[in-house]
Amino acid sequence: MTDAADARSLLRQPPDNYVAERTRLVKQARADGQRDTANFYQSLKRPTLSQWAVLAAANDADAVNDVVAATEDLAKVQAGGSNAAALTVATKKRRTALEELVDRAVRALGQSEAGAESRRAEIRGMIDQLSRHPELAESWIDGTLRDLPDDALGFAAFVGFEVAEAPESAAKDAKPVKPSRRGATRAQPEPAQRSDHKISQRSARVAETKQARQDVTAAARELAAAERRVEAVRSELRKVQAESQKADDQLAEAKKRHDKATERLESLRND
Repeated sequence: MTDAADARSLLRQPPDNYVAERTRLVKQARADGQRDTANFYQSLKRPTLSQWAVLAAANDADAVNDVVAATEDLAKVQAGGSNAAALTVATKKRRTALEELVDRAVRALGQSEAGAESRRAEIRGMIDQLSRHPELAESWIDGTLRDLPDDALGFAAFVGFEVAEAPESAAKDAKPVKPSRRGATRAQPEPAQRSDHKISQRSARVAETKQARQDVTAAARELAAAERRVEAVRSELRKVQAESQKADDQLAEAKKRHDKATERLESLRND
């Protein structure tokens, strides 16, 4: 970013004014002889509505830093093999920070559609994704971020990283297995085998959870896009209906003028 540029100024306008404001800033910078600043503004492509909301919410740098730090803390707790209580606390802290930022983003939209669950889900998915990439925090905060990461790196690369749920209670809290009614004794796996089995189960669960989260985000984006298409078609339909009514009114007025002129002509001929 150049010294004279302020990417966040584009986010202080309503989303519909983004292009007009960017054009104004580019023209102003060129008029002032600031070519680099003009090129900088021109390079900031228009974000989607949900991206705009996520960027607008980042005007509070503390809120962004909180969710990134909470994500890092949760990853460290999981990677360190802490007990269930510590993991529950870290998970709750992270979820609270994430939802607070989601609320800020939804409020930033200031539109009726911002309350739709599909929109909120898409925003939540973006914030969840960005919170795992501390290297993007600076560009998120200064408003220059446009391209979201599409990989599973960042803090998600920690072994066993999972946000939604805490793991099962520790082995010491587990209830003893009762023998079967038939009295048959099943061979119990060795401790090392049980450990490997739990790791395998957790890895599979993490993979399934990650895929489910990606499916929800993708579906939410598709739903939001479909809603935008429907609203665009409805808007065009309203315009066509208004033009049709206007044309009908003009036709009625033209007929009146024609009838009146015809009547006048016939009267002159009869005279």
